[in-house]
Amino acid sequence: MTRLTTALTALVLAIAILPAPAASAAVDSLTCTGTSHLAYSPGLTFTPQTVTLTETDTYTSCVSSDPTLTSGHISGSFTVAGLSCAYLTAGPDRYRVNWNNGQTSTIAFTETEATVVAGVQQYVGIGTVTSGEFNGGTAVFTWAYLPPSPLNCLAPGGLTSQNGTVIANITGL
Repeated sequence: MTRLTTALTALVLAIAILPAPAASAAVDSLTCTGTSHLAYSPGLTFTPQTVTLTETDTYTSCVSSDPTLTSGHISGSFTVAGLSCAYLTAGPDRYRVNWNNGQTSTIAFTETEATVVAGVQQYVGIGTVTSGEFNGGTAVFTWAYLPPSPLNCLAPGGLTSQNGTVIANITGL
């Protein structure tokens, strides 16, 4: 019995002097899915031109470390020179997202890439949240649209809009 008591005492002492596991830091995070609508004025043709692009993104399904944040949206217009059905480019380098909880996040994209993957026009923006909710976090937004139909680009007025999907991811410290 003394050996058992000695062994149990040694085990209790060993557990008591072991360092406690480090507390994990809270991680701010957000993942949203939704829809994206692009409107072009004038409509896109195969001739490069300066176009006003109006973007409306609606994030309807958000999972966030902030339980009050469940949805959001982006809406804005910007001018793009040299845009055509043959040359589509990524959007602006700064976005302001308005969240359902009254907060905003301003995102500065430092890297954007426009590609066609498996017949889908895809834009990826990577950057940092520069102000508002998730300030300092890393943002990766991915937009996907069907490539424009050549018939729409050749029609009078050109291609005036595109609809697609968007996935927004923000992670922080």
